[in-house]
Amino acid sequence: MTNRRQFLASGALVASAALTGCNTNTSNSQSRVTTSSAGTEALIAAASQPALLSETLPGNALPIESVELLRNGRQWLVRVRSGGLEGLAVIHGGVLEQAYPIFLNRVVPGLLGTDARKLETTLHEIYLGRGGVGSNYKWQGLPFWVSVASGELAVLDLLGKAVGMNVTEMLADGRVRDQVAVYRASSHRSNSAEEEVEWFQEQVEKIGAKAIKLRLGARMKTTEFSDERDAAIIPLMRQAFPDLTLYADANGSFDITGGIKTGQLMADHGYSFFEEPVPFDFYDETRAVTEQLTLPVAGGEQESSLRQFVWMIDHQVLDIVQPDIFYFGGLTRSIRVAKAAQLAGLDCTPHISGYGLGFLYAALFAACVKNAGPYHEYKGIASDLPAQAVDGRLEPKDGLIEVPRGPGLGVKLDPSWVAAASLITL
Repeated sequence: MTNRRQFLASGALVASAALTGCNTNTSNSQSRVTTSSAGTEALIAAASQPALLSETLPGNALPIESVELLRNGRQWLVRVRSGGLEGLAVIHGGVLEQAYPIFLNRVVPGLLGTDARKLETTLHEIYLGRGGVGSNYKWQGLPFWVSVASGELAVLDLLGKAVGMNVTEMLADGRVRDQVAVYRASSHRSNSAEEEVEWFQEQVEKIGAKAIKLRLGARMKTTEFSDERDAAIIPLMRQAFPDLTLYADANGSFDITGGIKTGQLMADHGYSFFEEPVPFDFYDETRAVTEQLTLPVAGGEQESSLRQFVWMIDHQVLDIVQPDIFYFGGLTRSIRVAKAAQLAGLDCTPHISGYGLGFLYAALFAACVKNAGPYHEYKGIASDLPAQAVDGRLEPKDGLIEVPRGPGLGVKLDPSWVAAASLITL
């Protein structure tokens, strides 16, 4: 773990607290805010490097002839076609159900007719404005970037199939691992500490996980119940799972004082990271918590700006950065965050929401990024999604997922299920 930060100047904290209503309760240190030893310009340069390895791309142009949005029940898919080849990705239906007009109106026109080999350039041009729809930079945020990720994943599948390579061989550092260790996360907050332990015992037994992540707080707030539950569950989980790696996610529930107090309790019981202790866009407050804990602080799942990630890395706001592969716009953008983090000596462990094949995309990321961290979230395959790895398996065994080696995303969907999907139009 990197050396801890110097404390923020107390005056800056007081000003920040006046704006946010957070209780500071910090030391009287007057030392200035430090930045990463890597240097701002070097971090920007690292984040600007292409994620796709040019030497792995097809020799001839691969023009995108069609982009389709499909739905079968709860599951949403994107299909792209070029020269008799087909790329297919299962995407975030929970967002696209509301945001699909953004995908159809503002992303699809920018993809059509472009050379799939120039995917990263095309995605940037879509952000700036191409395809006759004008600029999209004012649209950026979760609905827009999930739409971008949906198209990107399908095009990556197409590119891999065109050259007979898995995307892990075409991205970032190339394929650096064949197995990815996973952790099981809970979404429970209304149950008791004892009930949570029972739930985790079942989950750990099912997949052999060596790491787990529980929820703290009450999601962007605290209550009397959540305070009592947190105080009970943090030591109880360590007692119940003495040999497991333990994480906890507060989803922005605390102020500075509560974040530090909770993080110190976690550190006392040997936890390994504390995710989003304060609201996700409270950058100074996050840094204040990070500086006063020996426990690593993680975050970034809500972030949509690459430059803001670089700033957070440069200003040592986080110890572990967590772009969400859907929310942040796909694998290639997330890999750029990883490159900046790697230069600063930080892990980049992506957040992944529980839709479609999100856990698979996180595993693909981890398989081609050297600083991906030790464990990655697994939320399981939905019963209504007939997907299997072309080779290997998608279900963990002994806490490990075998990363598919098949071409493209390495996964095969039941053709009859895909054929039964409905085409989504405006």
